[in-house]
Amino acid sequence: MDLITKGFTILRGVQDPALCQQVIDDYYRYSRENVGYVDACRDDLGRERRMVNFHRYSEASMRLGTNPRVMAILDYLFGAEASVYTSLTFKFGTQQPTHRDTPHFSTWPEGYFFGVWNALEDIAPESGPLFYFEGAHRMIVDQVSIWREAKAKRPDLSEADQLLYALDVYNGEVAIRAPENGVYRLAEMKRGDVAIWHPQTPHGGSPASDPMRSRWSTVFHCAPADKQVHQHHGFFLNAGAAEPPARYIFSEAHGRKIAVAGEPGFQV
Repeated sequence: MDLITKGFTILRGVQDPALCQQVIDDYYRYSRENVGYVDACRDDLGRERRMVNFHRYSEASMRLGTNPRVMAILDYLFGAEASVYTSLTFKFGTQQPTHRDTPHFSTWPEGYFFGVWNALEDIAPESGPLFYFEGAHRMIVDQVSIWREAKAKRPDLSEADQLLYALDVYNGEVAIRAPENGVYRLAEMKRGDVAIWHPQTPHGGSPASDPMRSRWSTVFHCAPADKQVHQHHGFFLNAGAAEPPARYIFSEAHGRKIAVAGEPGFQV
């Protein structure tokens, strides 16, 4: 019910704490095996950036992503078999500005996507917890008009750059209007808790008073197995009812389809 009324819900104690710790241990093992690569991908504070698709390296992470209880809930919400598209694993908070997932994880029909955020440790307030705007998933932002405006205002740009311009405008409007259309909430999460949010729910990473304090977590990007997830190009360009061409194939793990959509690596 919370997903309908608030656009966000938390499932308490769903994941095995030992499995959460194993993901962290696997991350350190990966870091030992790839010292040069890890060091080359640190930010200005010397912290590791978020890692894409760690579930393709860590069996513990794969088991988190295919948790039977969580997958059963997604099956019900989608009205179809849920699958894992990609994941992001965080050692530190991102302090990411307010945004929606919809442009980055677009589907046909729209909205067949959920972010599934797993706390691998108790999330400390000073580490920059996840925040969201309760109820703002109902806010309408017209991407078609934004795309038309981007082309009209910047005819000097290539289509690729016009799309990035439109994406900036869209994200900017979401960030400006979210406080007017929802209630700011911090997600208070303990190890093993799982948060699920509607794809239109504005969210981000709150400011970290101690940016070196860990915020171990993994978010899985999930969609029905019979639908493909597309990026901002499809979000703005695909005006018709037909889905764009398929982008990836699937493997399987623990009875679930897992998109073959990139190897583990830091997002820089």
